Amino acid sequence: MKNSCSVISSILFLVFFANAQEVPLPLSNDSSLTTAQEIKETKVEKKVPEKCDCINLEGYQKNLRPAIYLHPLPLFFGAASNILMFSSTIEIPMNLSNSVIIIPAVWLGNSDGYIQVFDAVEYEKLIRIGSGIGVRRYARDRGQGFYLQAIASAYYISAKSISHKEDPSEEDDDYYYNWEPKITTWKKVKGVICDLILYIGSTHKWQNIGFFYEGGLGFGYDGTHTYQLGYINKLVASFNLGVGIPF
Repeated sequence: MKNSCSVISSILFLVFFANAQEVPLPLSNDSSLTTAQEIKETKVEKKVPEKCDCINLEGYQKNLRPAIYLHPLPLFFGAASNILMFSSTIEIPMNLSNSVIIIPAVWLGNSDGYIQVFDAVEYEKLIRIGSGIGVRRYARDRGQGFYLQAIASAYYISAKSISHKEDPSEEDDDYYYNWEPKITTWKKVKGVICDLILYIGSTHKWQNIGFFYEGGLGFGYDGTHTYQLGYINKLVASFNLGVGIPF
């Protein structure tokens, strides 16, 4: 009898010990037992974060601020010829893709000599004032980088005289004997000149400063019916370099 009791006690002890080694499974949301496979999948999902292709808009807030850029090249060429040639670019972002562009410009003074840009032109008592307006479209929708830009401009011009200087052509009778340039002068010039130019360029912006460079081609209308600086048979070419600050 004792042996039988000892055997039964040993069996019960082994069964209790085996059950004690099993870890109870947690309950799921619906109160059912969660399988080991489900627990493994849950752990894997927690380790792998979900991917997000969203743009960090906070990092591009500086690109949504309006900015004013000065053009140093016209100032340099104008100073060399005793003419104030001031121009600037005002950028007003609508979003990270598009901006409104305004380009005011003022020229004042008398040129001491011929200004050599595409051809030679000299101004006397010059007043040229006007502005351009257009739209800039950024390629990567981030408010900076490469862009396309279309600008329409209109300028009032007044001068006591405008002289155009050019070399003689082979069709002239004195081409082989006289190499002096031909000078054509228009007196008391007043009128309006207009142009439409398509630019390609790039801009780079930081927290407190930015710069851009661009080049463009287009068509111009010379309301004064004279030869104007930067016009070649109504073809307009332009290059701008701007350095500015946001506000």
